[in-house]
Parts: sequence; C-alpha cells; structure tokens
Amino acid sequence: MGKNYKKKINLFFCINGLQKGGAEKQLNYISNYLCSKYKIHIFTLDKNKVSYKFNPKITIHKCNSVFFIKFLFKIFEYKPKIIFFMLPKSYFYFGTLAIFFPNIKKILLRRSLNYYHENLFFKYYEIFLHRFINLFICNSISSKKNISKTEFVKNKKVLVINNYIEFLPQSTKSLKKENTFKILCIANFYKYKGHFLLLDSLSYIKKLNWKIYFYGEERNLTKQDIINYSIKNGIRNKVSFVKSLNSSFKFPHFKLGILLSKTESFPNAVLEYLSLNLPVIASPVGDIKYLVNEKNGGIIKSRNPEKISKLIKKIIFNKNLKNKSVNSGKKIKYYTSKLNTLEKYNKVIKKVLCVEF
Repeated sequence: MGKNYKKKINLFFCINGLQKGGAEKQLNYISNYLCSKYKIHIFTLDKNKVSYKFNPKITIHKCNSVFFIKFLFKIFEYKPKIIFFMLPKSYFYFGTLAIFFPNIKKILLRRSLNYYHENLFFKYYEIFLHRFINLFICNSISSKKNISKTEFVKNKKVLVINNYIEFLPQSTKSLKKENTFKILCIANFYKYKGHFLLLDSLSYIKKLNWKIYFYGEERNLTKQDIINYSIKNGIRNKVSFVKSLNSSFKFPHFKLGILLSKTESFPNAVLEYLSLNLPVIASPVGDIKYLVNEKNGGIIKSRNPEKISKLIKKIIFNKNLKNKSVNSGKKIKYYTSKLNTLEKYNKVIKKVLCVEF
C-alpha cells in the first residue's frame, strides 16, 4: 500500500529558471533522485533554455506573463502535497500564491546567505512569507545561522543539507605532459564572484608559467569584459575559457582551483574542485572552512590582490602539491554520498507529510 501511495504524491518545485547555476544544478540532482519515488513538477518564471538533463519522468512547466493562472490551475489539477521554493524571485511570486493553500506543506530551500535584498520592501516581504513555511532547508551551517538570526526563523524549523555533486565524466582525450601551471575558475560571470580581483592578483605574477581557465555563463559580466580586463592587466595570453568540464581537468593536468566570491554559502565550485582532486584557494565565506584548509589549499582572508598573488605563488612552488591533491580527494568523499545528501530530502518529505511507508 505504501509504495502505491508514494507514487501518487505530487511535489512542486518553484525556481526562477533552469540555466546554469548552483541552485539549478542542485535542483537537477534532487529532482532526478526523487522522481523514482514521487511525481515531480518544476515551475519556472522564464522560458529560457534548460541547461541540465532532467529525467523524462519530471514535468517542467515554463510559465509566461500570466504565470499565476497556470500555477493555480496546476495546483487544483495535481493537488501537490509539498511545494518547494528556490531563489528569491520565484519565492516572491509562487510563495505569495501558495499562501492561499494552507493545507499544502511548504519548504523553502535557502541556497545562500541573505545578501541580495537591496530593496527593504522585498527583504521584509520575504520575512513575511516565512510565516507560511513549514520547514527551511539550508545548504550550510552559516546560512542556517543567518536565517535564524536576521529573519526571525526558529532554529527548530531549519535543517541543513549540504550540496551534492557528481563526479565529472571521464575524458577520452590523451593528456600531454606539460609544465604550465593550469588554474581553474568555475563561476558564472557575476561581478561579486571576483573575476576581476583574480585577474588583478594574477597580474602580480605574470612572469610565472601559469594559465587560467574560466568556466561559467555570462551574467552581469560578459566574456568580453573579462578579456578586456585581462588585456588591461597585460595577461591576455594567459587567459582562456572552456565550455564544458570533464576528468581532463583533474590533478595533475590542472593544479589549482580558485573561487574568490564574497557571498557563497556552500559553493558547488569548490566541491567540483575537490572532485577533481585539485588544491583549492577560496575566500572565507559561508562554510568554506569545512571544505578548505592548509592541508588541501588555503583560505585567503584579504581581498588585496597582492596578498592573494603571494598565496597563489606559494601554491605554484609548493613541492608537496600532490599531498594537497590527495587531501582534496579525501574531502569530497563525504559529499558524494547520496545517503548523506539526496536521501535526506526523501526522509524530510516523509517526515513533513507524516506518512508511514
């Protein structure tokens, strides 16, 4: 009986869109895992391309300008047991409509620290919406503390589930041995991600034999902006861009992963560096301290480019870099376990619904 009942349960996930991004990638992992147990419906506010491969069992609803009519219609049609909200914009719109359905359980997935509200109305309206949420799932201890302290959410209503990451596909290329110190930066092109700060830092060691590879999509920065800034710093010949990642980016072909974002909570990028066995340099934000230390890289507390360049230089000349690589590989093992991450969502659903299976 339990198995049949479980198949009848409809779950709604609401998100801004499904282009490349940290929250979008996590939704891809979560929904693909849960779709064998529940009927998954994903609602987006835009009609842009879907950048991730979703299981065919998952239904994606791209809403237009009259999204509220479609969303309300689907609620009446499918009668979801739980609605999940991801990212502020979708929470604002879909969360407002969900207020009128008190019998549906509601879960907010907080993927970051709350730094994004410049408009006080939106900030306090989001806090108002929190009153109708049954459970908050954060991806870091830091974001849990943040939402409890600044948004008046009781600790007992907040659960932490770390981000999940899958290993990158195996490369079919035969890798040539080379002496260039290759650096990887995984980050969509937002100003707050620190691309310009990284280029400023690297300009201090431009005479060394290194090359930086950027992987990300254009946002409020473009690829051309980064190219122009590298020209300004005299390092254009050391800057490249890649369209996809695979195991060819693993250590020792690549030697270092860097993330200088000021606002991360539990970054996918660092998890991907660890899965590639790369030593890591990162800013001390969110739960970075649980992922990076002197054993597998370094945390850079200063945003002074000259000081950052000194740490990068120290890594470049480190004779025990292989040990840091091994330690990165050990770190990732916990986070690649579906039981420690994705299965927790299944347990949460059972608990929220108070259903015995």
